[in-house]
Amino acid sequence: MDGDAVLQAMIARLQAVGRSGLADVAAAAAPLVEEALRATARAGQTPYGESWPEKKAGGAPLERAADHITAKAAGPTVRVYLTGPDVYHHFGTARVPKRQVIPEGPTPPSVAKAVAKAADKAFERLVGGR
Repeated sequence: MDGDAVLQAMIARLQAVGRSGLADVAAAAAPLVEEALRATARAGQTPYGESWPEKKAGGAPLERAADHITAKAAGPTVRVYLTGPDVYHHFGTARVPKRQVIPEGPTPPSVAKAVAKAADKAFERLVGGR
């Protein structure tokens, strides 16, 4: 196959991707996003790398927060869930200081990197025809 035919085949595969291709990227990205967010929680940081306030008695707060983070693909979107008592800390209350666990607002660099890695792999599969 000559260069033009290869390029035309790549273009055809890209045009065929549509929404299902984005769903494939989201499915591949979800575990990577989950691990990126678990890593910042294990480090005692917000998804943006800011340290959480220490406990009043000292020591590391939310030692099991990483275990309560889940990321799942929902069509072309990755949804992140937080369960357990860490939710109260995530939002902050009169009794507990705010310790953000999952992103709110702009996408953190670690999450963007995880999604880009999944998208790169999907693109490579697509244009490579594998």
